[in-house]
Amino acid sequence: MTVKIQNINSNERGLFAKSNFDEGDIITMLEGNTLPYATRTSIQIGQNKHLESWEGGMMNHHCNPNCKIVIGTWQDITLKLDGVGIKVQAIKNIRKGDELTFDYETTEQTLSNPFNCRCHNRTITGGMIKWLQDSPVPRNRRTPEMIVSRGEVWLEK
Repeated sequence: MTVKIQNINSNERGLFAKSNFDEGDIITMLEGNTLPYATRTSIQIGQNKHLESWEGGMMNHHCNPNCKIVIGTWQDITLKLDGVGIKVQAIKNIRKGDELTFDYETTEQTLSNPFNCRCHNRTITGGMIKWLQDSPVPRNRRTPEMIVSRGEVWLEK
C-alpha cells in the first residue's frame, strides 16, 4: 500500500503518502461500492454513479491540490469498477508524509454536503462547469486532462 490514513487533528483524518511520488505517477487505484447517489465521502465517477471508497473517502479537498482523480478505461488498469478504472495521480511532486488532496469540484456535479474551504474561504458546492470557469487552481494544473479524462464517463451513450 502506497498510502495511509492518518489523523490530522482530533476531529479530522486524511490520506497521506507513504513514499515519494513524481508528478504524473499513479499513487493508487480506488475500489469500493458504487451508489446511485452522492454521500459526504463518495467520489462521482459518472452520471448517478458515486464511488464509496475507504481511501478515496479520506482524501480531503484543496483548491491547489497535489493529486487528481482520473477516470477512464485503459489497458494498464487491472482493477475495474463497473468497467471503469479509477486512479489517483500526482499532479506535482509529492514527498513521503504529504497529505494527498484533490479539488472536489473536478469530480462532483453537486456535493451532498457543501462546505466552506480553508484554502480561499469560498463555498465548495461541486459543479464541474463552474469549476472550469473560476477555479483558483492555476490553469496549467486544471486543464484539460482533469476534465477530459472524464469524457467517457460523462458522455455515456
